[in-house]
Amino acid sequence: MRYEKPNSPGLSIGIVQNNKLIYSKGIGCASLEYNIKNSDSTAFSLASIAKQFTAACLWTLVRDGKISLEDDIRKHLPELPERKQSIKIKHLLNHSSGLSNYHTLMALKGFDYDLEYYDNETVLELACKQKKLNHVPGTKTVYGNTSYTLLALIIERIAQKNLQEYAKTELFDPLGMNHTQIRLENQSLIRNKAVGYQQKGNEFLQNPRIQKSYGAGSMASTITDMAKWLSVLNGTNLQFKKLTEFLTTCDNSNPNEKANYARGVMTDNYNGYKTISHSGYGWGGQSQLITLPEKQLGIIILTNLESINPTPLSYEILNLLLPAKNTKSETKKTVVIKSNPRQFKQFVGQYKEINSDMKMEILMENDTLKAKGSQAKKAIALKGYEKEKFHRIANESVKYDFNQTQDHDLIIRFGGTPFYFKRAVFVQPETIQIQEFVGDYHSEELDVTYHFSKNGNQLFLSYKNNENQPVTPVQKDEFGNNRRTLYHFIRDENQNIKSFLLSSEGTVQNILFIKK
Repeated sequence: MRYEKPNSPGLSIGIVQNNKLIYSKGIGCASLEYNIKNSDSTAFSLASIAKQFTAACLWTLVRDGKISLEDDIRKHLPELPERKQSIKIKHLLNHSSGLSNYHTLMALKGFDYDLEYYDNETVLELACKQKKLNHVPGTKTVYGNTSYTLLALIIERIAQKNLQEYAKTELFDPLGMNHTQIRLENQSLIRNKAVGYQQKGNEFLQNPRIQKSYGAGSMASTITDMAKWLSVLNGTNLQFKKLTEFLTTCDNSNPNEKANYARGVMTDNYNGYKTISHSGYGWGGQSQLITLPEKQLGIIILTNLESINPTPLSYEILNLLLPAKNTKSETKKTVVIKSNPRQFKQFVGQYKEINSDMKMEILMENDTLKAKGSQAKKAIALKGYEKEKFHRIANESVKYDFNQTQDHDLIIRFGGTPFYFKRAVFVQPETIQIQEFVGDYHSEELDVTYHFSKNGNQLFLSYKNNENQPVTPVQKDEFGNNRRTLYHFIRDENQNIKSFLLSSEGTVQNILFIKK
């Protein structure tokens, strides 16, 4: 096994079929300090898999008539500002609210996660300060953590209990998930908890925690408990049959965009089968859950080493377990569109993620359409499966949709999460007059000042806890930090730089910085 290394963190794997855990294996250490091995009873951080449990808690309130999916969220969080378009509960569930991701906002403010404290109330304060929504609620799915943190606050206000107490009563106890817990406090004791690690050279570093935000994450569970949860996702638990329907309902109102994110889970297809899945990423580990209800087959992978990506591994396991596509079994056949390579030329070109500096190039090599990201070493071959839609030949879960709308020219979905791109014209660095952009710029919304300086032909950015970061040209009057953050400079009538608009990670749009 490629993850089996001495004195190293690792992962645990569970395979569930027909509501039974048919295989489980722990690899590596849950604690390097005490040499405790990972197993199916080790509790790992679920990271964003926690969102489906927050959604499930919300469902119990809907079931009991205590809240409606059509409620304006200000009914329950009146601190939020009034807006022209109201955000409804259902918009929080499917990430279509237009609210900015709070982790991104905090990074843009220069927040120090090792020294500064935040909690759910901090997230609410950031949402209250957001000047305008990134899009009309319900029209676009943009994944982030803010919505589910606000849902946790709403649940607690209605239930008059903290989220852990409420989830234990309504979900964990009825399902027999006795080793699952939402972490409300950093000092909370979670038995058999794996320590999260990052690798720096030959050393493993532990995860420092001083924040206590939950609802979008901060939850731990075991392989054995998550195997019980799959009976809900697969629809075989009769007590929670209506919850299954609730979680897997996609209700984005935009007719031009097929929604894959339902309510705390992603719905998609793989090898002709419907899938329900979600992954998670956090400091010290990653997680992946995917199940095929028709086959009653599920994979759970939980890690305590941040560099281990369990998502591709889950598909490798599925490929071993699924029947061959062309057998006369009960498989559904994926319709493959035979594409004419001459038609590929319409897709070739440069693209940039909306509200980000992430670049993508679509090119042709030997009659094969390929995609190459700015950080990629080589282009990846694509295969058509529907009109103007492709997926990676070696990974069907990564899909490229070239159906254009007024808002975007390309959507790339990684396991269901959409990333939106527009065609772009990238400029050459030598054509830029760097001195024009030098200066101090302040944002009232973020309450932070950015300083741009020049050294040679390179522009640098400094702000709180971030010194002399190089930024590079993207399109005309645009720079990026090569980490999905974009600085779009604005000129006055005399063509002098007067301000810039800050966008980041596809979830933050056009925060105004005015030049001092």
